[in-house]
Amino acid sequence: MMATCDSIQNHKPTRSGTSDVTHCADLALSITPPRTPTAAASAAHKLYSQIRHIHTSLATLPSLAPGEQINELLTRLVNLCIVPYGVDFTADFLAIPGVAALCDTLRPLCSAAEGELENYWALQILRDARTQANQQCEPSALLRSFPYHQNYLDLSRLECCTLDAFLPHAPRNVAFIGSGPLPLTSLCMLDRYPQVAVHNIDRDSSALQVSQELCQQLGHGARMSFVCEDITRPSTNGTDWLSFEVVFLAALVGTDTESKMSILTSLAGKLRPGSLVVARSAWGLRTVLYPSLELSANIEDTGLEVLVEVHPWTKVVNSIVVFRVKER
Repeated sequence: MMATCDSIQNHKPTRSGTSDVTHCADLALSITPPRTPTAAASAAHKLYSQIRHIHTSLATLPSLAPGEQINELLTRLVNLCIVPYGVDFTADFLAIPGVAALCDTLRPLCSAAEGELENYWALQILRDARTQANQQCEPSALLRSFPYHQNYLDLSRLECCTLDAFLPHAPRNVAFIGSGPLPLTSLCMLDRYPQVAVHNIDRDSSALQVSQELCQQLGHGARMSFVCEDITRPSTNGTDWLSFEVVFLAALVGTDTESKMSILTSLAGKLRPGSLVVARSAWGLRTVLYPSLELSANIEDTGLEVLVEVHPWTKVVNSIVVFRVKER
């Protein structure tokens, strides 16, 4: 090292005009050690490893139906994703190579598991309702047996409180797209708005059959209607879209921003001006579980205007975006 320093002090220009000083500087740059990862970056990589391990475990299960192992895996996954991480940490996590691909394969597993979970509990509650048909039993008591009942209540409360700021009066006619076999949001609407009627739309006929029978058994058949329809295709079921004051779009209707925007554009053309559309989305680490609806200036081309976007910091997983159909 001393010899090198001496040569630097007594350098002479080389034939090409460069000096030993330049050579030593280049050498120093070439052996500069890599930057030490920050604590946040290290924590983000640790979280990535945990989520990847859960994904691997879920992907190798013979079934995604409720059970001890899958329940434990999904609970761990949700708890990891709903932590209120800071902006920098979230950016570090989402920038990790492989995260985007991991999310693309993990979300369909979560979606399928959610469908299995709702179907399992819808059938269980339906059996309990039949058994206790001649007894004094509140429907809400049966619904509370669903493990995530409180989450649905909290999400519905968030949606309704947000909606009330933009509605001149309580809605009387609401549609819910993607209602599934256990239409808890629709049932929450009935409790929140005594005069409302809810039209449940799903492309899965078996899910609709279970949910319709369940609602009738619970005594809510008069204010609930059901139709099997794929809203990504031209309507053939005679749904009166102009009658709805509010339309809800479930989180799993549309797998990405592009497909969600296509659905929203279609809805804007069917609904009357002034109607509201509530689309569920996700933000931050919650996008590991659900697809996000990314808003941009292109929203003006859909025939909708954005009224508000709400991101929860509680155990509620979904964000919500409220749109209004513009005048045509």
